[in-house]
Amino acid sequence: MKVTSKQIAELCGVTRGTVDRALNNRPGINEATREKIMKVAGELGYRPHFLAQSLVKGQTKTLGIVLFDMYNRIFSQLFHAFEAEARRHGYFVYLVLTNKDKALEIEYLNNLLDRKVDGIAMSPVNMGPTLDSFLKESGVPVVTFTNRVSAKVPFVWIDDKQAMKTAVHHIASKGYQRILYVSPPLRYKGKSNIYVPEQRYKGFIEACTELPDISYTVITDYDYLESLLRLIAESDEKPAILCSSDIYALDVMRFLKVNDIRIPEQAGVMGFDNIDILHYVDPALTTIDFHVDEIGRRAAEQLIASIQGRDIPRRTHVGYAIIERDSL
Repeated sequence: MKVTSKQIAELCGVTRGTVDRALNNRPGINEATREKIMKVAGELGYRPHFLAQSLVKGQTKTLGIVLFDMYNRIFSQLFHAFEAEARRHGYFVYLVLTNKDKALEIEYLNNLLDRKVDGIAMSPVNMGPTLDSFLKESGVPVVTFTNRVSAKVPFVWIDDKQAMKTAVHHIASKGYQRILYVSPPLRYKGKSNIYVPEQRYKGFIEACTELPDISYTVITDYDYLESLLRLIAESDEKPAILCSSDIYALDVMRFLKVNDIRIPEQAGVMGFDNIDILHYVDPALTTIDFHVDEIGRRAAEQLIASIQGRDIPRRTHVGYAIIERDSL
């Protein structure tokens, strides 16, 4: 049978208000009484009725987090950090996966709102004024990461454009004069929210413009590996293959090995994200590292601050660094 705060009050000889102050760690109660109430509650296996509390307090102590999927290790790392920070503040987290389906994303957002979550963190697939208005009208605080919605919605991530510029300059400093840039998501431009790939592409083009000795080709094909092989064969000049994420870089490295193209002797490869499975890759992949755990932690921290009525920045950038390994 479920134990109630009323029963605890009767057993301890105090009012329900005193029990409520003890269980919720609020002032106005002496320490001996608090300890007695907590001891009785523990012995009886008392668990708070969150639904009843939400009716009184207007909060459910729950958050929603909306991700593309868990195939990319970036998202699983980010979620673990987000959930740990939320739990530290006493929040339970609902996780939903959209699989980059725009209709499913809206359905899941509505489901989370129906469950009266106090706030939502999301990596959006949808974009534009329609999503902006939807989030505003939802009535709950929202924080985004990876893809941005608008300047009105708080965003926690890295400066992708500047980070990619840093990557290009690093490649040039290694003596490469030809770069093959692999970014298949760019073919969805205008069809879906690809803020991150677009920012990385802008950084790539800006950097190449600043380096007149660099020639480059951008590869966005679905069959990007075959296109890559053709472009490598067309020139005797050793290229650097710069990928918009480590996932593509790992595919490229596997494909080059299958086709007997040595890395880095015949082609250099560089990724972006520094996902944790790179520890098992040979040759070790040069990449851009950023603090994914910090993004998850700060997204949760800022979302909770917003729920509490505090002002939070509209844009938060975490740091990044080149991790130089053997593939360039």
